[in-house]
Amino acid sequence: MKNKIIGALLVTLIFASGCKKWLDVKPKSIVEENQLFTTEKGFEDAMYGVYTTMANASLYGDQLTMSFLDVLAQQYDCSTRPTHIFYQASLYNYADATVKTRIAGVWDSMYNAIINVNNVLLKIDGKKGLFQSGNYELVKGEALGLRAFMHFDLLRMFGGAYATHPSQAAIPYVTTVSGGVTPLSTVSQILDSVIADLTIASGLLSGYKNIDANFAFETPNSQNDWLNRRQSHFNYWAAEATLARVYLYKGDKQQALLHATNLINSNMFTFETATRVTTYLDKTFIPEQVFALSKFNLRPQVQTYFHTPAGTISSNGDLDSRLTNDYGSGGVIDQIYEIASGGVTDIRYANLWQLSGNTYFCSKYWQDAPRQEFVNLVPLLRLPEMYYIAAECSDPATATDYLNVVRKQRGVNDLPAGLDAAAIQNEILKEYQREFYAEGQMFYYYKRLNISQIRFTTIPGSDKVYIFPLPDAELQYRRN
Repeated sequence: MKNKIIGALLVTLIFASGCKKWLDVKPKSIVEENQLFTTEKGFEDAMYGVYTTMANASLYGDQLTMSFLDVLAQQYDCSTRPTHIFYQASLYNYADATVKTRIAGVWDSMYNAIINVNNVLLKIDGKKGLFQSGNYELVKGEALGLRAFMHFDLLRMFGGAYATHPSQAAIPYVTTVSGGVTPLSTVSQILDSVIADLTIASGLLSGYKNIDANFAFETPNSQNDWLNRRQSHFNYWAAEATLARVYLYKGDKQQALLHATNLINSNMFTFETATRVTTYLDKTFIPEQVFALSKFNLRPQVQTYFHTPAGTISSNGDLDSRLTNDYGSGGVIDQIYEIASGGVTDIRYANLWQLSGNTYFCSKYWQDAPRQEFVNLVPLLRLPEMYYIAAECSDPATATDYLNVVRKQRGVNDLPAGLDAAAIQNEILKEYQREFYAEGQMFYYYKRLNISQIRFTTIPGSDKVYIFPLPDAELQYRRN
């Protein structure tokens, strides 16, 4: 990888933790690497730094969830506004200077986080004696899981889809902290490495399967902070859910179904309710969160993208930095939620969108919950996705049952019996669009299936759309 990324290993961010929510605090100090790995707390602080890097705006705290990736999936009305900050991205103009900067930021930040995870993995086996009972397994398991999780998303952006390009060189799977060039691996090789890391991670984390979905109303149940609020760590169920994703991407539906149903049948996660949303303004659906990042001070980005301070539009120019949708029967939101056929009862439509004039504003990340436990959260894995994966891996009748479980919880009528496989796949597509707004999953769905026409754009789906070019600096580094 590039020298500037390797240089990031010379220092590691340390975060105050104690009894506070450890991902909601600001950087406190910087220490040298050799001092960092002399105590258990040092290893934990190094991991806190990785989670915080992942929550940066260049990664899951913005570009890979609520903005850039969903712009590419045409989830917002950007392509009709030439002055919009995401206009060129909405046209898949990856040669545009601003778009290139966004893509390079993703690459640099993700590999920075990966290399810092690798540094933890490099040191941890020799320092096993530093850890209280169970924490070595937790820290190492999380580190391996995060390395796999991040490489998989890099593959889904910079590599070809497995269905069409299994043997094509894609990205480097970096497992060291050296300054040498890691060769590019093929799509198939990357998936094999991801699965290997996740499998080991799952084994290490398997002794700690309990998830407290009600953490917002309870005091921490353990003096060992690493055991509290496990949804904010890459936990055992996050490994299972990611394995379901990866196997589905690889086309191994048997294994995808196995891991998806493992999570479904665990009873560790429950569906959000309309009452809970309205009472607590829990718009990121905490009981469903398998893995979520806490992003310190999410409010400024939300203010920029999703509403003005007054929640209204002052002028057309006010929309040039907003991620919005037009109102009306021909608009994206009205079509996705099938408003003409009763979709207004969907709790996702009723609670996660605000209409101002003729414009919809997504309110999923509005930071107006009365309890601090409900703010600054960015979900990366949630329960409904496991039902969609299970549906895609099942016969049409069983698939209908899986989809209807989610539809019932969302306040939507059941699908009729007798749908064929093509109709089921179309319903899964619509569910992804409704469910994962501002979570970045829709672009990956289109790419995985190599869909020839992304909904709501006239630009055909192709490798030019689905495969990000490697950053210029990375290409130059590999030529030298």
